[in-house]
Amino acid sequence: MSPAGFTPDPARLYEVGRDGRPYTLEPEKPGSAEALEALGRRWWTAAVLLNAVAMGVAAGGALLGPRVLAAWLGLLPLLTAPLFLVAPWLRRRALRRGRRVHRSRPPDFPPPSPPRPSALS
Repeated sequence: MSPAGFTPDPARLYEVGRDGRPYTLEPEKPGSAEALEALGRRWWTAAVLLNAVAMGVAAGGALLGPRVLAAWLGLLPLLTAPLFLVAPWLRRRALRRGRRVHRSRPPDFPPPSPPRPSALS
């Protein structure tokens, strides 16, 4: 183990990002992708249903209520609209979760192999 407490594991993939920080691709647990997809679908369905109910309440208020009440109830669909962003946010978070960024590249990390000469040159 290096003095920094980090030893490369040959069973894992170590990469360096464009910003120069090394990161590790963590292996996914079996079934985690399906569980995250189901969670995103549940959030999306809940957002659609809640928005539809809010639109129905706003339409009912516009038909049956006084103008002031109809105007305030018309804001309900706008207030439920940000819920549509939860499912994509969960998806983005799941994509980023598989990376673990390391503070610095350890000194005993193997250097990159030199580029191979191409057959065209």
